[in-house]
Amino acid sequence: MAGRDDAYEAFTLHWSEFSILVEYQWQWLNSGNWHIQLRCDEPLPVTQTGYRSIFVADAELDGETDIRAFVVTALDEAAQSKAWQMHMVERRQLSLF
Repeated sequence: MAGRDDAYEAFTLHWSEFSILVEYQWQWLNSGNWHIQLRCDEPLPVTQTGYRSIFVADAELDGETDIRAFVVTALDEAAQSKAWQMHMVERRQLSLF
């Protein structure tokens, strides 16, 4: 299974208007957890910096397909916040400052 060694696996996720590098590793430091990292050049609804580190119990995920679904669900849910919706409105408007 992909991700079942010491190296990180990676894929690019295209979500909304964003291209996000998703890196993941199973059994991070033999903890029984998946370690998932999100990297984007812009803020995302789950991070203002464009970087997010997430730990998920092994039993909850089974490789890249589950990780992709997990990340999309997390982004979709967080994107419902008023703060994110306001951010997207402001992002689309031109600013003189």
